[in-house]
Amino acid sequence: MAKVSILMNGYNSQEYLKEAIDSIYAQTFKDWEIIFIDNCSTDDTKMIVESYSNKIKYYKTDKNIPLGAARNFGLKYCTAKYIAFLDTDDIWLEDKLSKQVIIMDDNEEYQLCYGGVIYINEESTIIGNMIPKAKSGDVFAQQLKRYEINMQSVILRNNNIKFNKELRHSPDFDLFMDIAANRKVFVIKDFIVKYRKLKNSLTSKNIDVWWSEMKYTIDRIFETNKELKLKHEKEYKLVYSKIGYNKARYLISIGNCKEASIELSKHKLSGTVYFVLFILSLFPINFWNLIHKYK
Repeated sequence: MAKVSILMNGYNSQEYLKEAIDSIYAQTFKDWEIIFIDNCSTDDTKMIVESYSNKIKYYKTDKNIPLGAARNFGLKYCTAKYIAFLDTDDIWLEDKLSKQVIIMDDNEEYQLCYGGVIYINEESTIIGNMIPKAKSGDVFAQQLKRYEINMQSVILRNNNIKFNKELRHSPDFDLFMDIAANRKVFVIKDFIVKYRKLKNSLTSKNIDVWWSEMKYTIDRIFETNKELKLKHEKEYKLVYSKIGYNKARYLISIGNCKEASIELSKHKLSGTVYFVLFILSLFPINFWNLIHKYK
């Protein structure tokens, strides 16, 4: 049995798939298996996956299903001590697994480990990066202020974890925020993955549920852990302002600028950024779009 099960979920993912899989085969840590879940692709995804060795186990869903359900489908086949994730357009740096396995082996109190990210575009050009600000241990407050757990950088213990099968945009956010609220998390202050930002990614297509799925997760966590609201009162207000901002972005995307301004007005006193966003929403939409183009 492999020590790390790597879950890959793909749908019509042929364009960058080989580069993603190659980055796993290039890992300095070799005791892994890939569980590849094909969500009913119609391109050459299956052919590419089957061109590799038997360290990749290929499974196909009966029909195209939401992301959370597809991840749960894959978890059924993950039998290793640890689970890691790699989407089909992203890349691991070669020492990603070796660093994380050592950390998790030596620190049994940690449920999850994540690290820094290099952002690339469709041409693989570097366009930015992120080193996590949270300190290892209780990372919940930092995630409320600015969520920084990139799924491609995660490794976690395989102890009956499950994604919310109903969520189509943020099942990872839902699971990882729940872990952050209740368990210790290790933070690597170094780059371990390359994350590709695509113009037509699933994230950009799901703008209609960004805010509602985020609100669902935050509501659930604070309702089941009431002491957290008192402990993180400032961050509690900030995260709901972020939810309001995401709702406003959706409203503007469908041309409902008046309702977006009303929503942002509720959060204008949460900080300078939210005040500026509220003012910006009062101007013609071209100004909003220009600022967000270079955001």
